[in-house]
Amino acid sequence: MKILLIDNLENQLLDLKQEMHRSRAKFAHVIGLHSAVSALSQHAFNIVVCAAEIDGSDGRAMLEMVAKKFPKVVRILIDNDESKPQGIAHYCFAQPIESKTIINTISQLAGNNQAITKDIIVKTIASIKTLPSPPKVYMQLNAVLKNNSTDSHAIAKIIQQDPALTAKVLQFSNNTFATSGKPMMNISDAITKIGIDTLCCIVMTAELFSYNPKIKNFSILDEQLHCLATAKLTASLVKPELKQDAMIAGLLHDIGKVILFEVNEKSTDLFFKHRVNDGNNMALEHKLFAIDHCHVGGYLLHTWGFSYQVIEAVILHHTPNKLLQKSFGIAQAVYLANILIHKQEPATEFIEHYKLAGVIDALSRRAEKLI
Repeated sequence: MKILLIDNLENQLLDLKQEMHRSRAKFAHVIGLHSAVSALSQHAFNIVVCAAEIDGSDGRAMLEMVAKKFPKVVRILIDNDESKPQGIAHYCFAQPIESKTIINTISQLAGNNQAITKDIIVKTIASIKTLPSPPKVYMQLNAVLKNNSTDSHAIAKIIQQDPALTAKVLQFSNNTFATSGKPMMNISDAITKIGIDTLCCIVMTAELFSYNPKIKNFSILDEQLHCLATAKLTASLVKPELKQDAMIAGLLHDIGKVILFEVNEKSTDLFFKHRVNDGNNMALEHKLFAIDHCHVGGYLLHTWGFSYQVIEAVILHHTPNKLLQKSFGIAQAVYLANILIHKQEPATEFIEHYKLAGVIDALSRRAEKLI
């Protein structure tokens, strides 16, 4: 992996540069906008780490340029405020810099980045005329929720940017918590009633599934219901601090399907003719499309600026053997939730490795209630 450090005159990234030297990483260190543009134009970098401010401008502006001109590159921002809306940076680290943490993060994401930025995947995404749009409101909401002091009024301001979304939240609240009085019209009260987890599901599904591709034999409604059930089960399997990202990973785990099935109509027809319902059709996808929905979905989330913690879950939710190298977290929870929602048996080695034999029946019953 080749890393570009884009620094400012204050040498904000000096400590990181020194740690890079010690770790023998392949990197270049430049100062200022012009040097950064020159370096990116002349060399192929996999990762860009950008200081909070470059030549008097927000570092996010630099990363916006990187995202447009060099979409394969992983974007990391060193910022003063981690709570700003995401979508440009895959990772945002606050000051003072913890250099070893950043290098460890880079090391962990390297393999997944290489897996989803292969030419065939990038070209496939580029060939689709109409792609799903990134869930901008959800990403703003998720960033704000990381601030423990955030109240329902602050969240309401974000939701109210979208009148249709506001109506959906109020409608859900009134349908679920119906009273004999007048309908609830205050969005802050509605948010308090339904809770943050349910709100996040409403926002994500409203944005994500507003994209409705016309794919023969493919039901976007069925896909939405499956993803919602997977998200809810996934979130229940992880530690509280991972719950938000677990829910989004569950909601997005199959996003690659809506792209893959638009690549070639004949291949898609053959896929639905020969697929196994609620089964693992990865081999069939590779045979017909030369790629699979996991890696296509992973790259789409990369272009949207999601963290590689979420991307990893999307990439690996059909390959349990690759999940055994880490402790039980979001990716493992998505795999388990997805397979239980499909009423399948998890891989034996997965159950044994994570010592799930004593709880798997209870988890299966929990999954049945969500279907």
